[in-house]
Amino acid sequence: MNHSPHTPDDELIQHFRQHSTGEPPASLDAFILATARREAPAPQPSLWQRWLQACRQPRWQMAFATVAGVALMIGVVMRVPMSQPEISPATFSAAPAPHMYAAPAPAPMARMAAAPKVEHALVQAEALGAFADQPAEKLSKRAPLALPSLEEGLQEIVNLRMAGQAKAADEKLLTLHERFPEEDLPARLEALQKR
Repeated sequence: MNHSPHTPDDELIQHFRQHSTGEPPASLDAFILATARREAPAPQPSLWQRWLQACRQPRWQMAFATVAGVALMIGVVMRVPMSQPEISPATFSAAPAPHMYAAPAPAPMARMAAAPKVEHALVQAEALGAFADQPAEKLSKRAPLALPSLEEGLQEIVNLRMAGQAKAADEKLLTLHERFPEEDLPARLEALQKR
């Protein structure tokens, strides 16, 4: 068996292994951590934390409450309905006849642009014709005419198309499109025809 001779390097390595613990004392670690904490900058609060802190201060509470109150008042004022002019019997007698509002059939794009005006004029003419022969005391008791709902209008278009009156149905569809621009009228009309 071959044994290697004992060298000075082996003795040095052996001495190092015996006397090295590899860790500083705990007090030195605590001192370094305390110094690091003391020297590190304080973290900035987030926007939400700053908002909450501002809301807790009385002067800002009053400012926020004032802004919220003003916003609420503006919302209420903007939702107040507009007052309608009163209808008197003199208005009915001076009104032109309903046939005065009829116009020759314009081009399709012109019909779409003029549909709200024509519809409003026709509704006014119907109201004037209905109220013209009534005494003044009955005028105040009568309810205003209500425009047909979307479903009723679509059903009327289907009925007109089934009767072969395509032109009248198209005009009715244009007036419905002006009254309900956000609705997908062709899709709803197709669904109603499939029923």
